[in-house]
Amino acid sequence: MEYIISLGSWVLTIGTIVAIYCILGLALNLHFGYTNLPNFGIAGFFAIGAYTSAILTVPHRFLEMEIFAGFPGGIPGRIEAPFIVGILAATVLAGFVAFLIGIPVLRLREDYLAVASIGIAETIHFIALNELWLTIGSAGIRLIPMPFAILWPRYARPLFFLLVLLVLAIVYWVISRLVRSPFGRVWKATREDETVTASLGKSIVRSRMWAWVIGCAFMGTAGSLWAHYAMAIQPGEFVPTTTFLVWIFVIVGGLRNNKGVLIGALVIIGLFEQGTRFLPAFGAPYVVPALRLIIIGVLLVVFIRFRPQGVLPEKATTIEDHMKTI
Repeated sequence: MEYIISLGSWVLTIGTIVAIYCILGLALNLHFGYTNLPNFGIAGFFAIGAYTSAILTVPHRFLEMEIFAGFPGGIPGRIEAPFIVGILAATVLAGFVAFLIGIPVLRLREDYLAVASIGIAETIHFIALNELWLTIGSAGIRLIPMPFAILWPRYARPLFFLLVLLVLAIVYWVISRLVRSPFGRVWKATREDETVTASLGKSIVRSRMWAWVIGCAFMGTAGSLWAHYAMAIQPGEFVPTTTFLVWIFVIVGGLRNNKGVLIGALVIIGLFEQGTRFLPAFGAPYVVPALRLIIIGVLLVVFIRFRPQGVLPEKATTIEDHMKTI
């Protein structure tokens, strides 16, 4: 019986993490798959969402801990808002920051945009690491409340998993509707040929901005869910490794195919990155983490070499599909 309970808890943990990463993957697919925006700053917007939700919802007892007695400049967490406020605020703030950043960078060529997005993520990471008055630096923020934990502590994690699945379903539906809308047709046309799209009177910068802001806002949503699930965050969690993992499973699953993104997340994050985390190390604790990353890297190379379109390639668009969106 205890084994079954432990197995169920393990599956629930993996499922929650995979679902949160799926939201990041869908947002990246909107950026690069449909709009050709190579965003390597995923970890940065992920961090914005996580810290925004944590700062707004952390309880007052976190402020009263002895470790923060005389903390210079004060510490965050003076609002103690409901978790729904934290999730919404994280989404809005991530989208707003993306808008401000997008004004100068979205006019760059794709390769320069990729480099700029890496710099953006690292800037956000160092702000979280050094602005002690806001983020408590490397110590991180703890005691972030998990939804439903007060009312139903025994069922808090299963209920939170259902909440994450609900948010994932909403994000999936919104992005699927957008890419089939007139907006989506402009995004796809921009991806294929910017010059021809501009000659038809379409604003390349404006269409890119919409995709950029929406995708980054959803990354902030994922960050908020991660903070409430982990109940503690530190700057070291939001590093380029997070970004690269999202890129890997999106490529493996299939660019421009949202269902492929879900499959890629399940395989890479669920099976290899998280599912093998607790394998026995046999006296060498650093072997398993290294092997996990090696396997993921080899799998990426294999897919790029033999199936670059991913597990599920982009679905061909027919005239009937266009007529449905008119």
